Amino acid sequence: MRNSRQRATTLPELLITLALLALLSTYAIPSFAKWISTNKQQVLREKLLNSLQMARTQAVLKNRTMELCGSADALDCDGNWHKGWILRVAASKEILAVEQLSQVDLPLRWKGARDQIHFRDNGQTPLSNGRFTLCDDDGKLVWQLIISRQGRVRPATSKENLNEVHRCI
Repeated sequence: MRNSRQRATTLPELLITLALLALLSTYAIPSFAKWISTNKQQVLREKLLNSLQMARTQAVLKNRTMELCGSADALDCDGNWHKGWILRVAASKEILAVEQLSQVDLPLRWKGARDQIHFRDNGQTPLSNGRFTLCDDDGKLVWQLIISRQGRVRPATSKENLNEVHRCI
């Protein structure tokens, strides 16, 4: 007969391992949640930026005025930018693109002369200049997208974000 020695983990070794895992998860889970939140905010910014650029491009290519507006139901313009938006031809109201947002916990705000953004056939937005702002749960300004009268869209600088923090109050 063979004399084999069996090795196993002891109870104190198992308890120490579980304590270390619990300690590590205490620090890792909040960091992971913060990372997910930041990722959602940046994805929203990129979706909105792409939609604005697409609206301007379509206006120039199709030689028609395009309208981008907030919409909760993806059919009519109602100013609910935090639920989604639609791109449509301004004259015929033909819908070209729809973006529905699943995260309604991101309070996206639009502040401009109109509730909708109109891109003319030359790419300009004479009466639709303004800014999108996104604030976090703590009332801090996360990012802004600024639309000029020429129809150009740009992210705000850090200094501009500090100067416009009152928009989240």
